[in-house]
Amino acid sequence: MKRTTISSWVVIATSLGLASCGGNEAPMAAPDNQVAPDTGAAAQVAQLDDAQRNGVLERAIRASGAPCPVVSESVRMEVRKGVMGWKAQCDNDTAHLIEITSDGTGRVTSRRD
Repeated sequence: MKRTTISSWVVIATSLGLASCGGNEAPMAAPDNQVAPDTGAAAQVAQLDDAQRNGVLERAIRASGAPCPVVSESVRMEVRKGVMGWKAQCDNDTAHLIEITSDGTGRVTSRRD
């Protein structure tokens, strides 16, 4: 798993006319049986349209060193207990789980489908 800062990609995407929400709030701790709410950069990525979000995830995957010519689909899912993220499917038949922390750090876990 490699960490990548994707804040600049979020800023670029949000500067295309998307309203920024959140800010630098500290994440709230979630009870063991609930998923923590999105904050900061994670909330901003969640508000992007499909094409913008796929572009942000694609750049995060490439920055991690994994090959991903194009993200063809991304699906919201729990990437680890209590933490929501994205499953990104690339057009080279690879799949990646991406967790975006509130400070804009991306954690990419790559796998083959």
